[in-house]
Amino acid sequence: MTGQIQPTSPGAMVRRAGPRPPMAAGAPTLTPKQIVGILRRHILLMIFSATVGLVIGGVAWYLFQRFMPTYMAQTAIEVLPPGITDPMEIASSPANKDMAYQLRFTKAAFIKQQSTFENLLRRDKVRETNWFKQFNNDIPKAVKELEDNFRASPQREGNWIMLSMKCRDKKESALIVNEMMDLFLKAQDDIAKRDVRRQLEQRTNQQRRLRTELQQAEDALKVIREGTAYTNLGDQRFQDTLDIKLASLEMKNTELQNDIAQLESMITTFRIRAEGEFDAVVREQIERDPIASEMRRTISSIELSLAQQLTRFGENHRRVRQTRDTLKQAKTELANRQKEIAEIRRRANLRNAEDQMTAMTDQLASMQKQLNETKREHKELDNLRAIYSQLLTKREEKQKLLEEMDDHIEKLYALEQDPGLSKVKGVGPAPEPLRMIFPQLKIFLPGGFMLGLMAGVGLAFAIELLNDLVRVPSDVMKHLRVSLLGMVCHAEEDDEVEGIDLFHVVRQAPYSIMSECYRQFRTNLRLSGSEDPQKVMFFTSGKAGDGKTSVAVNLSATMVAEDKKVLFIDANFRRPSTGTLFPRTESDGSVAEHVDFGLSNYLMGQCGFDDVVRTSGIENFDIIDSGPLPSNPAEILGSANMTKLLEKSRELYDHVIIDGPPLLLTDARILASQAAGTIVVFNASATRRGAAQRTLRELRDINANIIGGVLVGVRSIKGGYFQEVYRNYQAYQQIQVAQTV
Repeated sequence: MTGQIQPTSPGAMVRRAGPRPPMAAGAPTLTPKQIVGILRRHILLMIFSATVGLVIGGVAWYLFQRFMPTYMAQTAIEVLPPGITDPMEIASSPANKDMAYQLRFTKAAFIKQQSTFENLLRRDKVRETNWFKQFNNDIPKAVKELEDNFRASPQREGNWIMLSMKCRDKKESALIVNEMMDLFLKAQDDIAKRDVRRQLEQRTNQQRRLRTELQQAEDALKVIREGTAYTNLGDQRFQDTLDIKLASLEMKNTELQNDIAQLESMITTFRIRAEGEFDAVVREQIERDPIASEMRRTISSIELSLAQQLTRFGENHRRVRQTRDTLKQAKTELANRQKEIAEIRRRANLRNAEDQMTAMTDQLASMQKQLNETKREHKELDNLRAIYSQLLTKREEKQKLLEEMDDHIEKLYALEQDPGLSKVKGVGPAPEPLRMIFPQLKIFLPGGFMLGLMAGVGLAFAIELLNDLVRVPSDVMKHLRVSLLGMVCHAEEDDEVEGIDLFHVVRQAPYSIMSECYRQFRTNLRLSGSEDPQKVMFFTSGKAGDGKTSVAVNLSATMVAEDKKVLFIDANFRRPSTGTLFPRTESDGSVAEHVDFGLSNYLMGQCGFDDVVRTSGIENFDIIDSGPLPSNPAEILGSANMTKLLEKSRELYDHVIIDGPPLLLTDARILASQAAGTIVVFNASATRRGAAQRTLRELRDINANIIGGVLVGVRSIKGGYFQEVYRNYQAYQQIQVAQTV
């Protein structure tokens, strides 16, 4: 019995605590200890189930081997790295692993296509096998069988696709695998060659188009060369003649423009000289005139002669006056000569400059015309060269593309003859399998054993979890949300109570563990909270026979043993018990034939309080019998007389214990509302969780003060520690009895 309340040792400090809060209801959980306990309790069931599973596994292995063996033939197809391999090269660069695996996966998916399976079924060798004949030409059914038993598995790391076929006949399994490999290799080779031929056709058309475009480019170049006077149209590495001519004309044009500008400046100067006073340049030109020079010498000679004459003859001499006249005339002539010379020089220079300007202007216009013509020719040559260069570039590109196309076509022709074109090749036919793959004894025997063991474990847990009895304290805490004040072991668990009346086990077997359970209940009740609810306690249960009367009587006995004064009220009118448990005796010691008055008589006003209270034969323990069954028990129990009775009892007794009917009756609800506290009794062998929950819910609906619950009839189960508690308690009691004796 798990969750057993331990006996308190003498001298142990008792901690007073308040009422234990109700546990929240939730989904049941199993602790590891509970799981081990369930397995221990059903170990024989699990052993039997595992043994049966082992036997079934062996028999199944024999039957499958005899009538339904399965063989698997297997071979491999090598998948070469992806990409187009150049047949002109001996070695190729390694392919990416993911791309290689993707290629293997694609090839394997092609093998497992429905169309591939249908093509396989059209082969004569396959149609002649017993495997195919069993389908009676039902192609969809045969394809479904292939989808289930034929495997094409690409390897992640290797370069292989593993082909395998499961079949009852080992020869036919190898035949089907080999036929599939042959079918796949041929199909892949045809697909690869068809692709190469299609590429060859495309490349040949492109080659033909390139040749045509190349010839068109050659013709265009020829037309340009024949239609122009220029001979040098290609790439120019040195300066061209036309470039030199253009540069020379531009330079001469610039020089001529500079000369004209200078001449314009000179003309302006000459015009200023011709119209204004003589400047230094004109005077210099006059001085260089030979006639004027001669005339100046003559004047100098006359002046010399005049000076001599003046000295010799005086101022008024005739020869002096003649000489002066001659000198004056000579100076006049010189002045006229100089003026004439100056005018001639200035006009001549201006006229020469203007003539020169006219000539240079004509020369500049002619040169400008030549320069423009040369620029036009140069621009025409540049445009022609650009067109020619574009055509040359286009021709070279077409020539290069044509060479590459020729090379590619040559490789395609070589690739068409390459045996590795399809990227797949077989490594050899699949051999006939030597051993069957199904059934295998090393799988069937352990498998049967494990399945049987699992079935046993599942059945054990099903038995435990589907049992909805309130069997152990953990069930009360998980499902009922009520404080557990105590539990009473089953009579079969305690050898000391054999042959003992369980209603009086505390008095008749005080050293039994069942008695100790009632004393534990009393202690827990006293420590559970306030004493006021414990003054008047009502005992009830979900249905009759749960053991509430036994619990109430034995609890009363434990309280009396503590020198408490207890009144026991039998309020179960339909099934009274005190008359049997505590029979009324006459003065001579014989049992009275009938009871005079009971609770019903008092409640109906037929007698007083002292008339219904009688002694039980035990000191400090009085009883009120139920009395005759009234016609309206619920009404009289809820009357004022019942309230007066309970108030009177509280004053005279330490504890008033009411043994009422189960909560199926209305009587119990009324008594629960009258009592200060209610204790609910659950029977581990009979009370189901739903009934217990309904009982507690109905009590809470009427606002009854539920002190707690008591679980009776608890059995020790494997995985719990009640057996150990029982052994320790028996050893303790034997020592105590020995010391007492």
